[in-house]
Amino acid sequence: MSAVALAGWPRQRMEMNGEGLSHLFPAAPLDGTSVENLDLRELARQTLALLHTTGHVNTSEVELAMPAEPVSARVSRHGLENALFDLIAHAVAAQRGEAPGTRLVRLEVAPQDDFGDHGPTFRVRYAGVSESEAELALVREQVELLGGRLGVKRHGRTGRTVTLELPDQGTVSW
Repeated sequence: MSAVALAGWPRQRMEMNGEGLSHLFPAAPLDGTSVENLDLRELARQTLALLHTTGHVNTSEVELAMPAEPVSARVSRHGLENALFDLIAHAVAAQRGEAPGTRLVRLEVAPQDDFGDHGPTFRVRYAGVSESEAELALVREQVELLGGRLGVKRHGRTGRTVTLELPDQGTVSW
């Protein structure tokens, strides 16, 4: 049997059994654009655990600060994990290049404000000043694909803060 005949065989078989193709559809898009409700605190913990497991980060290099209540966002889990993974890995690498005894990389998770001016955010603060904007270009591209923004604030010779802001999740009704 030829390759063309083999490729058409399952379709012919379904049609012969009375089944159509309408019941066949993907469970989720395969391009990473599937959107789901996430707790950003849990995503931050899981991303740090993955960074520890893969050896990109030691447990003593990153400090995690987050609120007690959940921080929700409706966004692509895969896309946000990749952006956060790359952002933290770059921050730790830049931090390692600084003088010994410098402070830790600090990852903060913040909810959106009640008025919808700012969406939920991740802030990464670190002492690395030698990192170029080109190294953050990939992270910026990943964040923009999610509909968010990436901001970089330099603190002179003491370091920088990179803010990953997600789209507004809708204002709180009050």
